[in-house]
Parts: sequence; C-alpha cells; structure tokens
Amino acid sequence: MNRLGWKLTGTILLVVAVCISLTATMVNLITTSEFNRYVSQSNMSRIQNVAENIGNFYNTENEWTNIDDVIDTLVWSANARIVVADSSGLIVGDTEQEWLAQYPDAIGLLNGTPIIVSGNSIGEVFVLTSTMGNGQGSGHMGGQGQHWIQSTENSNTILDTTQQDFIDQVNRAIWISAITGIAIALILGFLLTQYLIKPIKALTGGARHITGGDLTYRVKVSSGDEIGKLTETFNTMASRLEASEQTRKQLMADITHELKTPLTVIGGTVDGIMDGVFNPDLKHLETIKEQTVTLTRLIEDLRDISLAETGQLKLEKILSDISELVNQVVIQFEKSAAEKGVHLQFNDMPALSKLLIDPSRIKQAITNLLTNAIRHTPANGTISVSIENRAKSEHFGKRHVLIYVSDTGEGIPPEHLPHIFDRFYRAKTARSRNDGGTGLGLAIASQMVQAHGGSLWVESELGKGSTFFIALPVEIT
Repeated sequence: MNRLGWKLTGTILLVVAVCISLTATMVNLITTSEFNRYVSQSNMSRIQNVAENIGNFYNTENEWTNIDDVIDTLVWSANARIVVADSSGLIVGDTEQEWLAQYPDAIGLLNGTPIIVSGNSIGEVFVLTSTMGNGQGSGHMGGQGQHWIQSTENSNTILDTTQQDFIDQVNRAIWISAITGIAIALILGFLLTQYLIKPIKALTGGARHITGGDLTYRVKVSSGDEIGKLTETFNTMASRLEASEQTRKQLMADITHELKTPLTVIGGTVDGIMDGVFNPDLKHLETIKEQTVTLTRLIEDLRDISLAETGQLKLEKILSDISELVNQVVIQFEKSAAEKGVHLQFNDMPALSKLLIDPSRIKQAITNLLTNAIRHTPANGTISVSIENRAKSEHFGKRHVLIYVSDTGEGIPPEHLPHIFDRFYRAKTARSRNDGGTGLGLAIASQMVQAHGGSLWVESELGKGSTFFIALPVEIT
C-alpha cells in the first residue's frame, strides 16, 4: 500500500482508537461508579434490615440467648459477617464465633448501627465484608488470610470478593470489546482506504499514460462522488488534449502544404530562369511576386489567429460608426464583385448605436466574409450585406448590432457546418487552394469577433446559399 493509503489507514485507526478508548474509559468509570452506588445502597438497606430483624428478635425474647441462630439466617453471603453487641458494649453474637465476649472498640469496630426497640437503643450491630478469601462453599469460615472491613452508612463502598470479581469481569469485557472494536476498525479502515485509493491509483496510472503520450487513454468512472467527478474531469481533459494534439498535427500538415505550394512555384520559376528554360521577364517575376504575396498573407493570417487564440491580440478600440465602417468594406468589394458578375448590395439602417471597437479588426472580419461570399457565389448571383439593431436573440443574449452577409451560392452541406470556422477547413473540393483561399479566413473572422465579446455563426441551405451573422454587443468596454 502506498504512503497515502498508510496515512489514511493510520488516521482512521487513530481516530477510532482514541474514540473507542475514551468511550471505554467513560463506560468503565460510569459502570464502576453506578455499581458502587448500587452496592452502597444495597448494603445500607441490608444493614437497616439486619438491625430491624435483631430488634424484633430482642423485643420478642427480651434477651440475647440464641442470637447466633438469628444472625446466621440474616447473613447473605460467605463474604459477609454480622457482629452484635449489647447495650453495655459486650459482643454477644458473631457469625464467625471469633469475637464473642469482647468489646468492639478493642478489635477496631466503631460506630455500629443502633438496634432500636420501643424507641430505645438496646445494642449495636456491625456488618463486615471480606475483601480476601475465595468466597466458595457455605458457612462463615474466616480462615487464614481473610480480612474483614466494616460497612457503615457513612463509609465508602467496600466490595466483597464476589462483587469485585463481577465489576472486574464487566470492566474486562468493556476493554476486550474496545480492543475488538479497534481491530475491526483497523480491518475496515484498511478496506475503506483501499476502496478510496483505487480510483486515485487509476487516475495516477491515467496521468502516466497521458504523460507518456497515450492521449487516447481514459480512466473508468466507478462512482458519482467527488472522485468520480474528478475522473470525469480528467477524461474530459484527456479528450481535449487528444483533440488539441490532432489539431496541432493537422495544423502542421496544413501549414506545410500551404507553404509548399507557393514555395514550389517560386523555386520552379527561379530554377527555370537559372536553367534558361524561362526568360527573366516581367511575366515570371510577377509569378514570383504573387506567390510571395500569398506566403506573406498566410504568415500574417497565422500570426493573427495565433494571437487571438492565446488572448494576446491587441485591440485599439475607439467609438466607431459601424454603419459607415461596413459601407467602406462593401465599396472596396464592388469592383471584384462586378468583375465576377455578382450583384453586391448594402442594406443600411439609420440611427445605429456607435460601438467601442477596433475598426481595422472588424473590417478584417467583414472582409473575410465578403471574400468568402464572392468566391462561392456564381455569376448573376447576389450578395447582400445588412446591418440592424437587435435585442437579445437565440444566438446572442445581449443587446447587439447584427451584421449579416448573405449569398446565393451553392450553400454548405449540414455535416460541414460545425467545422466551418476551423483553421484550414474546406467544406468541399471546390473550395480549393486554386481559388486563392488559405482556409483561415473564417477562422480569423471568428477570432476577431470573439475578441470583441461578440459571436459569429452561419446558416446555410444547399443550392440556395449561406448567411453569416456577426453579433457585436452594444455595451462593449
């Protein structure tokens, strides 16, 4: 068992041992006290009963003759002794027949219980208890080694051998039960510790698998308590790490592929010029220039999206007229839309709220959406850009300005919609690199909007087109 297991077992055992020991001690003390009180009350009752019976005998006989026969019937155990003295102080009765005709004070008997007859004291009775001797057999044998202690109404409780043996057995049983309880607690504590440690061991093993690179490893959830929730959280973390690793690998593959294409073109063109296959004319220089621009744009896009995802993207926010800003972007695309035969229109709404935004970043997001729309809208198609104030909606829970870009292109298949804002994701082969896209435009647009506390989503229907929505909260700070 590991150190934590020993610590838990030791802690449980210590707590149980202390609790059981304290309980056993308290029960021991209370039992002894209550038993002594019971014996004391019983002894006092017996002494009074003995005195009354002796008084009744004397009242009937008016003499002490045959008193031994009476006190022999009154003694209740082999460990008890009754001694009777008359009014002159002379001992006239002794169940042990040892102290007859002696005076009580001479043998250490003091303060006996008065024997009252008709309101007068006619003598004293002394009740003694043996604290030594085995108490076995019958009769009243004193014997060697037997020691008598006087019991009075005001004396401390004196237990005879039988009573002392009884209370000793009770206390012994209490301590045996306590020790048994501690032993059982040790076994149950060990088993409970193993039960508690098992999922922790499983989590430790899972962490080792994850650390070793096995991101597919999952720990079995065996309970619904806090440890079970911790296990679920661990599995969620592992799933995200696995997804992140897959994304990283895919990203590296995509970046490699994206960089390879323009570099291949540049390298091939340069090699052709150096080998004399191509003339070093303006046409081939323009090819190199175009691929260089593609590389530059790809690097800048990767930088922007990386900064946005890590929260390091700097936003230079100012109060901006969002309608004017969108209109500027639309005007910039009028020429490229017209060259493709696409009708581009802007539906403005007056009295829109001014927003505290970074104009260049919002322009970048809208630019990417319009670039995407023009690329996938055929000739004679229409692209509509609209803007309006909105209250809370299904997609955004704050008062916001809604910008949406609609096109009449081919639309996006439903199975691709959840991934449309992923880096380098292309819904279909038609969205190829030959169209000039890097696969980062929508991802960057999404990050730019989110950096402003907004939201970007899409609705699309195959064969009818797509609509991208940007929601920017009015209460931007």
